[in-house]
Amino acid sequence: MCCLPDVQNRRPAVEICLSKVCISGFYKRICLNVDGSDICLDAKMSACVNLPRNQRGIHVSRNVEAIIEAIGETKFAGFKKLEEALHNLTRTLLNKHTYASMAETSLRTLYIHRYSSFMGMDEVPTILMIRDKLWRDDREELTIGVMVKGMTVCPCAQEVYAYMEKLQSQLPHVPSHSQRTLASVNITLNRLDNGIDLARLIDAVINSFSAPVLNYLKREGEYRLVRRAFENPRFVEDVARSLVFNVYEVFTNELRDEDRIAVKVVSFESIHPYNLYAYSSYSIKELREKLTKGA
Repeated sequence: MCCLPDVQNRRPAVEICLSKVCISGFYKRICLNVDGSDICLDAKMSACVNLPRNQRGIHVSRNVEAIIEAIGETKFAGFKKLEEALHNLTRTLLNKHTYASMAETSLRTLYIHRYSSFMGMDEVPTILMIRDKLWRDDREELTIGVMVKGMTVCPCAQEVYAYMEKLQSQLPHVPSHSQRTLASVNITLNRLDNGIDLARLIDAVINSFSAPVLNYLKREGEYRLVRRAFENPRFVEDVARSLVFNVYEVFTNELRDEDRIAVKVVSFESIHPYNLYAYSSYSIKELREKLTKGA
């Protein structure tokens, strides 16, 4: 077996570096211990390393081996430990690929968030995303993100309808079109140790919509939810701006100047055959300057 050819270790026909080569779509169950209770997340993972110009290919089995070794059956306590689990995988990956100078791992999983709304407690399904990037000189980049659904009401259609029907005095209690909206936010830091709390992050996203979308609504609950949404009409642009501001406000003491917030909000339009989306990305330093100056 020791004499088997190592084709990956040969020189490639075209000698250029590759930024990263990955395995993706690898599913692994990771169990957390939160408040004394075990919560198991079925995560979709990827594992990547960069490839130098003189190396033909990566040793794919090492990526799988790294996931099995670093994650295994270990139970990690709390969301912060989930980040540490991914960091352990990234370092294991870098150690196994001695020719690589950078390793990157990521996971995506469904996370059920307990949300305290004006209707009481509800469980909101969210998508949790974590990416860890580690260089051989110990530089690190960690990204924590969530994706959440909400509801928006169009302020333009609402005001135009009121104008055409001479109902301006009844605003905002006049018709408009509403849509389900998908918002994602990513916070990128250069350190593993951080104060990003998942529950506070998800709440910041939900509070950016016209109204949340909830599982359990009786007739009175539907009325209260619709009324709240129509009294808080927002464009997709409004949601994106509110989301940036909300995240900045919630985590202003935990974030450093070089940290970055990126948001994307997609509006699944109800009266158009197409969708709209808004995107924005700021460093914390840029946000502090702009919000101070009112720019």
